[in-house]
Amino acid sequence: MSDDELTEIRRRKLEALMGENNDKGVKKLSGVTEVKDSNFEEFIKSAPIIIIDCWAPWCGPCRMLAPIVEQLAAELEGKIKFGKMNTDENENTPMKFNITAIPTMLVFKNGVQADRIVGAGNKDFMRQKFSKYL
Repeated sequence: MSDDELTEIRRRKLEALMGENNDKGVKKLSGVTEVKDSNFEEFIKSAPIIIIDCWAPWCGPCRMLAPIVEQLAAELEGKIKFGKMNTDENENTPMKFNITAIPTMLVFKNGVQADRIVGAGNKDFMRQKFSKYL
């Protein structure tokens, strides 16, 4: 299978996941919550440790990171709460946190930014980065 075919499969999977809604109208991406400018402050205070994946649909590394984030969200459920913010649809929060490159993972501990991870990494790298906040 070629890289282009894998990229297309990932893109279709992400689009399918984003189309699923829960009963509150907040999109869930297999354990990952869609975060918007309008619910950002509420979301970062909803759990002791929050990680928000700032991404855009056109970003190849963002699309490669998406399944890793979903897997880690499932593995770390109950310990870390994950969100995704589309930077094309939400401009205020990325500006507030001076996000100039994507993917950028914002890490919040008790509602306060504790770290940021810029760029994509493999699953083990990302798990190691997130585990230090447990």
